[in-house]
Formats: sequence, C-alpha cells, structure tokens
Amino acid sequence: MMKKLTYILVMVFAIGCGYVRGQKNTTAEQTKEVPVYYKECDGVWNDTCEVFHYWGELNEFDYLFEAPSDKQVEAWKKLCEERNSFQAGNTDGVPYGYLNMNQYVTLWDFYEMWFREDSDTLDVDFTLWRLAQYKDMSLLQDSEYNRFYYLKNAFQGLCLFEGGSQLEMNMKAGVDASFQEFYDRVLLREAVRHSPLHIAQTLKNEEKAWGEYNAAVYFGYRKIHGDPKGFNGSAWPMATCGIAEDDARMREESLTDFYFALTDSLDYQIRHPLSVINSYELKKHTEVSQDRVLKEYQRFMDSFEDDEYNYPVSERKKALQKEMDAWKKWMKYRGVVSSQLHGLCKEAYDNSTNNIRRYKLIMLKNRYEGYGITSGDVMECLLPYTASDEELDGPSFDEKWKAL
Repeated sequence: MMKKLTYILVMVFAIGCGYVRGQKNTTAEQTKEVPVYYKECDGVWNDTCEVFHYWGELNEFDYLFEAPSDKQVEAWKKLCEERNSFQAGNTDGVPYGYLNMNQYVTLWDFYEMWFREDSDTLDVDFTLWRLAQYKDMSLLQDSEYNRFYYLKNAFQGLCLFEGGSQLEMNMKAGVDASFQEFYDRVLLREAVRHSPLHIAQTLKNEEKAWGEYNAAVYFGYRKIHGDPKGFNGSAWPMATCGIAEDDARMREESLTDFYFALTDSLDYQIRHPLSVINSYELKKHTEVSQDRVLKEYQRFMDSFEDDEYNYPVSERKKALQKEMDAWKKWMKYRGVVSSQLHGLCKEAYDNSTNNIRRYKLIMLKNRYEGYGITSGDVMECLLPYTASDEELDGPSFDEKWKAL
C-alpha cells in the first residue's frame, strides 16, 4: 500500500514542485549552538528563524526498539540532508500551520524520503530513528502497550498541523495514512518476533493475504468513485489516502489485542506519563458473521447505477468482486492463525476478527463515502464506527442519501 501512496504523492509533488516553503524578509537571530529545533519562533509567523537539521545525540535508551548502528545513523542523516536540503544561514522560516521548526523539518524529511519515485527508505527502522530524533521517547516502558502508546503519540503529535493549500492538505493526508501503515508494520513485526516459529509463519501468511486485500480496496475505490476521464479534482489524493488510512486502522484493530495478549497477557494498566488512566479490556461487540459481511458486499454491488462521471457498472462490480474475494481469503488465513492459538491469545485474536468484520460491515454500509473533502450532508448519512450494535441494522448510505 505504501508504494501506491508514494505514487499518489509523487503526482502531488509534480504539481507542487514550485512550492516555496514560507520565505520571509526578516531575520530572527538563532544559532546552531542553541537547539532552536524545538522553538516556535515565538509564534510570530511573519518573523523567521534559521532552519536547519539539528541532530540530537541518541543512545540506546532513547529508542523504543533496537538502536541502529552509528554507521547506519550517519547514512540516514546524510540522506535526509541531501534530499531535504537547507542552505547555510537559511532564514526561510516556518510557514503558518506548523508548530515549530522541529516539526517542519521532520515532516519535510518524511515527504522527501517517502514520496519520491526513487524512494528506497520506506523501512521501519529509518522511520523509528527519525521519530526518535523528533520526540524524546526515552521513558521507562513497563509494558508493550506503553511502548506502542509512546510510538503512536510520537507520530500523531508530528501530524498535528494544518495544511494551508490543497497541496499541503494532500500531503498531510498522505503522511497520515503512511504513518498508520508504518504503525501496523511495527505491530506485525513485533508479533512475529514474539511468537513461536509455527505461529510466526502463519502470521506472515496472514500478512500476505491482508496485503492482497488491502491492494484490492485501493484499486476498487478508484474504480467505484473515480472519474474514468481522470477529472477527479485536486483533492482526489486526500480521498484515496483517506480510505487507505481507514483500511490501515482496521489492520491495527486486527493485530492489537492479540499482540498485547501475547506479550503482556492483558494484565496491566494503560499508563499516561503522569498517571494511570484505566485497565485494559478487550472491546467486545455482538457477533458479526462473515455471511453478513458478504451480503453487504452484494448490496453494495447492487447499488451501482449508470453515471457519466463514473466507470461502467460492470467495471465497478468486477472491482468490488475482486476485493470481496481477497477479503474472503484474508478471513480464511485468520482462521488458520486462530486454529493454532489457545487461551487468552485465541480469545483476543478471535474477538479482533469479529471486530474487523464489524468494521468492514460499516465501511460497506457507508459505500466508501466520506473520504477527502466532504460535505455536511454526506457526513450526516455516514454510520460512525462508534455506532451501537442496534444501529448496524439501519439503512445504508445510499438509502439515507436518497431519502435526504
């Protein structure tokens, strides 16, 4: 999925390669001896501060996972500086919408490293290192839940900025989806690493089936909601990245409880850096059967109507059928994993499978609407993921839309 997002964002960069990063006329006195990396230019956005890469000296305790070698770190630093270069004494400043120079430079490192045709740095270890440079995560990790809490907190904090132009909003949508997919890859990697060999192999097979399904969702969305003439509008990348992020959240849901049951036995408390929040519990719902999901796939196909702005009904049905077949294969492999588990791990894994069937049912009932720039009327017709079990029996998006 990351390579598909790279393709989207490469096109976005092609549109915006003349983009100037907030060049200003005044100069604030900053020096590289002072770690202004974390400063906000006093919140005065018509002023400037010197912009550069400020590399902190990290030790093995500053990483949530295994620390990279010094040689690898130096190679990554050099690559960031080459691809996201700031001239000596550069006083372009930090454009409006970013929190500070630290966030600005870090995000542009990820843009330049991830969303280029020649990108070869989509690996987990680079991302973990660059996040550690962005945010101090050297806190005592007394559970795997807390380890992943700090990991998610780091990239969610990094993504807290407002895009001022359509280009920036598209880029933000891309990086939001990419970080969610990165988080999923870390979860899967660690689940494989902590599992017995025979279960680790079935998890890898399940991951492959997930990847095929995920790719089918992306392809299907472009067929179902895309314009065959290519006139999708400048906000189209936001929509395609939106469904990618949504699907990636479902992937997180499919792994999280199992991983924490495997490593922490769910016998711990969710901790905030300053206080205990609450005990961890499995999120349980009324059973949603596979048959119910497949029937909703069919209802989705039956809802397609001829429209000059969409692909032919036959093509849309074919794309959704391909996705449904990939979904069935993924669920089959989850059944294989479940058959090898026992006790709390099996309970957590099976519960997650039910939760993602529920998640998928809601996606289907919403007819893949609500991604990108969306009207209030559309939002009113969407079924939220927080819907009660009773609300699942209500009308689908197309039925609500026609009534509206």
